[in-house]
Amino acid sequence: MNVTLFKGLTAGTVIYALMKGDDMKYQEGTIISVSQPRMNYPDMKPGQMQLPTVQEVVDVTYSIDGKNYTDMVEVTASMFPTKNPGVLTLVSTEKDTIVRELRATLKASENYLKEAEREVPKQEKRIGQCKELIAQLDTEFKERQQTEERFAKIESTQKEQGGKLDQILALLQKNNNPA
Repeated sequence: MNVTLFKGLTAGTVIYALMKGDDMKYQEGTIISVSQPRMNYPDMKPGQMQLPTVQEVVDVTYSIDGKNYTDMVEVTASMFPTKNPGVLTLVSTEKDTIVRELRATLKASENYLKEAEREVPKQEKRIGQCKELIAQLDTEFKERQQTEERFAKIESTQKEQGGKLDQILALLQKNNNPA
């Protein structure tokens, strides 16, 4: 499978972008320009013992949703992540890369939800245990909790009575309006 690298793209070539903010969005964009390859010499940080890796890069200027962005990309890259559009975005020369990323994101989200489903009962139990222990140790908390429970019982009773009244009214209307 031949992979198209950014360094080989020309103006007008279609690129693909997956924006991974709170709302995921797929967009197609176009290349504006790709610079000639150059060497990027990263700055050495104080106390750094190892020399930073020198990279051969190109500057890729592209347009997504009518806005232009420029990123430095390794010459061997066919995709790169960027935050230039305001959210984490995967920019690729191939649509298949976006599909693979979507599948991986789907799997990660499904796994997260499965794990959360397993954890919710444990955490609910822990919340109950904490409240019981706090009520044993903190009389003010216990009094508030008892007051909340009384209000909840009163509300429940009122709803139940309201439902019975609705049934009685419906029966009275039915008896007063024979069809």
